[in-house]
Amino acid sequence: MTNPWSRWTTLLITFAGVLLPWLFNRRPPVASDATVQAVTFLPAPYASIIWAPIYTGFLLFAVWQALPAQQHNPRVAAARPWLALTAILNCTWLWAIARHRPVWSIVLVVLMLLVALVLHRALRIGRVPVEPREAWLRVPFSLYAGWLTIVLFVTTSIALVRLGWDGFGWSPVTWGILLIVASSALGLLLRFDLDDPVYGGALVWGYLAIVVQQQQLPLVALFAGIAAALCLLSLFIRDRKAPHAASSECAEV
Repeated sequence: MTNPWSRWTTLLITFAGVLLPWLFNRRPPVASDATVQAVTFLPAPYASIIWAPIYTGFLLFAVWQALPAQQHNPRVAAARPWLALTAILNCTWLWAIARHRPVWSIVLVVLMLLVALVLHRALRIGRVPVEPREAWLRVPFSLYAGWLTIVLFVTTSIALVRLGWDGFGWSPVTWGILLIVASSALGLLLRFDLDDPVYGGALVWGYLAIVVQQQQLPLVALFAGIAAALCLLSLFIRDRKAPHAASSECAEV
């Protein structure tokens, strides 16, 4: 899509999807919430600050993609519909959380992660060398995909507790450890598949926040620390061939 309508539509939908939820004074779960207290796969509240650079980046990208100079950029054109869908899903997901719709919150966060991965590939992150400005504008999308990997398991945990699921009778500590193992396995798989250290950095941020939050559960904090260490080590491993293989595509822009 390179026509002006697609550029302006993407801009308007992105701004609406990011900014409208805050008109309802949405607040993240707090430690005093009994449902949240029952979840052992939970980062410390300060970790939510990562949404600030993500949302700010989305808005900046939305403005940048609307500039006439970007109308023939193939990566931007491919990303526009997915960025608009991301904004819509984000707004709907926040509504589901605010209204305590556990099933919808799970469905929506799964869709958000899937769309985030499609958007990541549409922007060719880690696969095509681009000018510094575009490279910086793509960082929030890497953070978004990585953070959503953590949020997927947090949202699912909270939703299942709200639904009254007893977790097969297993202890919260056991479930906390299992979720850390499962989420880190998925995260590392995607980290290497996407070949994106920024994605891995978001995972490190999330697991370190879980270590801080779960100090009263040493085993959970230990496994979260191990997951953070593994994700941190993964940041130093990259497929150096990928960007060069696609260099010809960049030259066409």
